[in-house]
Amino acid sequence: MYQDPKRIRQRCTVYLDQYEADIITAMANYLGVSKAEVMRQMLMKEAQETLGIDRGNGTHSVTAQAS
Repeated sequence: MYQDPKRIRQRCTVYLDQYEADIITAMANYLGVSKAEVMRQMLMKEAQETLGIDRGNGTHSVTAQAS
């Protein structure tokens, strides 16, 4: 059914306080994308930096959409 079954996204719950949730909501509104997309991009960027993974110039990030 899917070309790559490993690319199917899974649900992950994150509990935020009101201040943190407001920041994510404000950023999503500013960029015009969903809160899930903002959080996914932030999480993956942090993980890649922490692990020293260079994805090259081919990645599409939320920050690139803002400019």
